[in-house]
Amino acid sequence: MKESDKSRSFRRLFSLYLERYLLHKHFRCVMMKGSVDPKENLPVLYLANHSSWWDGLIIFLLTEKASEFDHYMMMEEKQLKQYAFFRKLGAFPVHKENLKSVKHALMTAKENMEDGGAVWLFPQGKIMHQDVRPLELEGGASFLVRQFEQVVVKPVTLQYTFNQFQKPTVSVMFGDDAIVSGSSLRSKDMTCMLGDLLETQLNRHQAQIIADPDFSTNEEFKQITRTSQSTSDAFDSFKKWVKTWRSS
Repeated sequence: MKESDKSRSFRRLFSLYLERYLLHKHFRCVMMKGSVDPKENLPVLYLANHSSWWDGLIIFLLTEKASEFDHYMMMEEKQLKQYAFFRKLGAFPVHKENLKSVKHALMTAKENMEDGGAVWLFPQGKIMHQDVRPLELEGGASFLVRQFEQVVVKPVTLQYTFNQFQKPTVSVMFGDDAIVSGSSLRSKDMTCMLGDLLETQLNRHQAQIIADPDFSTNEEFKQITRTSQSTSDAFDSFKKWVKTWRSS
């Protein structure tokens, strides 16, 4: 089983393609709140909810634009074979039905964290609707945390919102650093604690979007990609032009 095969030149080219074409084509914009990098000089584990195939690509773009860390992401081996380019972005495989593969992937993650890299997990283990509660986490995150005397856990939540626009807006919230002692809890209790941490932020994130779906009042969310006009936006612009032309 191959490990990540990160390529700096490929990452730069793909980041431009992703931001200027792929995301611009499918989304209105990407909004971000919080700091990507932790403040403490400790091993770093990012935990994110997983509600869309786009999650990994959006996270990749934000880490490329706003992080000084070297980022790695565990990815299902079947998907990684289908989308092999993810290896060059920092993904490494895990076959969840194979215990040996799971152990190997977790040890790869541990080594990356020990070497100063940041590791990403989707601890739900599969894509789930963003409104599903409670969040049910698998045991991989707990295992990794328990390998260290202290580790920074960064909860990251993603939400996809349509509202009045034709294209959805993606918002990503990076939570506060949670410094966790690996020996403080048993494995099952650690999994519950990490699940509560991620779910609490997801609920807060959702509540902020409901209160301000257009991101017009919450100044903590910053727009990361330029606004992509949809067909409806173009039609509205055309109507304004016609109205101006008639009144002139």
